[in-house]
Amino acid sequence: MGLDTKSGTEMDHRVRNRVISVVGGLGVVAILLGLGYLFSASSVAQQVASSAQSLHEANAAAGSTALSRASAAQAVVFSIDYELGVASEEARDIAIAEASKTLADTRRWTAIFKENSATPALGELLEQFSVTGEQVVSLLVAGSSLDAERVRTEILEPLYGDLASSLGDRQETILAEIRVVERSAGTVGLIARLAATLLIPAIAIVVYFLLIRRQFKAASVKMEFRIRAERDLSLAKDEFLATISHELRTPLTSIYGFSEYLLETEASDPEETMEMLGLINKDSAELSRMVDDLLTAARLESDALSFTYWTVDLRAETEEAIEAMVRSGGAVSVRGGARAWADPIRVRQIVRNLVSNAIKHGGSSIGVHIKSDGDFASITISDNGEGLTPEIEQRLFDRFVHDGDESLLTGSVGLGLSIARSLARTMGGEIRFVREDGWTRFVVVLPAQEGASNGDHAPDNKQANTVSLDRSDVLIGRS
Repeated sequence: MGLDTKSGTEMDHRVRNRVISVVGGLGVVAILLGLGYLFSASSVAQQVASSAQSLHEANAAAGSTALSRASAAQAVVFSIDYELGVASEEARDIAIAEASKTLADTRRWTAIFKENSATPALGELLEQFSVTGEQVVSLLVAGSSLDAERVRTEILEPLYGDLASSLGDRQETILAEIRVVERSAGTVGLIARLAATLLIPAIAIVVYFLLIRRQFKAASVKMEFRIRAERDLSLAKDEFLATISHELRTPLTSIYGFSEYLLETEASDPEETMEMLGLINKDSAELSRMVDDLLTAARLESDALSFTYWTVDLRAETEEAIEAMVRSGGAVSVRGGARAWADPIRVRQIVRNLVSNAIKHGGSSIGVHIKSDGDFASITISDNGEGLTPEIEQRLFDRFVHDGDESLLTGSVGLGLSIARSLARTMGGEIRFVREDGWTRFVVVLPAQEGASNGDHAPDNKQANTVSLDRSDVLIGRS
């Protein structure tokens, strides 16, 4: 989404100038009312001046908090756009600086309201609003745009609603006091009331117009986000089709080539024949796994995937899942045992995807460790590979993980890990990635018995980290 920084800044200046004009107009009205009451009676004039000052402070505070709220939202939008690569760093910095400036102005009104014995509660509310706004700015400066957006929507916006309501009540109270004084001031008071009566609707219209413009701008930004999301989704689908075509073609080419060779040579060498049959079997198993993942992904997307639960022997299912990989030359040790309340077909699919991932991308030593852990059972797939970059770790379980036009995990359609986690969570479990002491581990946690299959009760990260391969388990290197 391309945002015009210059035009956006000019719009902000126009909005700020209009708000200043409104506040200035209110100040002029307050001064005129004060002069009128001064001619009427000195005591009445003092009361009007005091009320006018209070009204000016309330209006100025309302305008300042509105500007702070708008500038904070703008800073968050520009920061997110900057992280997405659609806004410049200069635009983001300008937005953050503007937010800091408006918050500093709000701080000034905070001190005024806290010192006023009639408005201590408003002062405390302004203090909370200022502190929260500064927290949003600090998170943006630190590069935590998503955290800043969360603080803004969950804390700052509700505070603003309470503050706007309280300031509105304060304004109404002051206006009521002014009207009482106006009635006692005779003709000058009547003129002042008429002026206020004519001016307030005009101010309301101006404020309403400014609010409508801001809402229109927010709606435009939201629409642009949606359009960009649709465009990204279309691009992702195109990339997926290209990737899946390539990945399916690779094993199909091997299967076709080896079978053609066997037919042409009439299988004269038994040892060579068995070797090629093993390769055909390996590629067929890989092709079957890809097709299973595609079908599973489609059924998960449409909530059409069925599960059949019973008590499952995790070791037996694990050995059956990796049988074809071991037969084709992959060396994987299986240790321990446990039972879980799960769908055996989905358990085998999870193990097959994780072990296949370890064989493709892991180290030379691969092991599977199965054990019970209270109400849960765990399957830990470990390898001594080099590990992953932090960027890939953060997106490891996302579907169709790509970096530009290249797959982040070569030799993969980008579905295996995502499907494995979705299946585990559907069965009330979880899958977590752990990298420690030179080992890469995927920990699958499943309920040990019926009634525990609730994803909300799965062990947390700290507990899951303890479900790992013991040092005493000797891993067999891949031949």
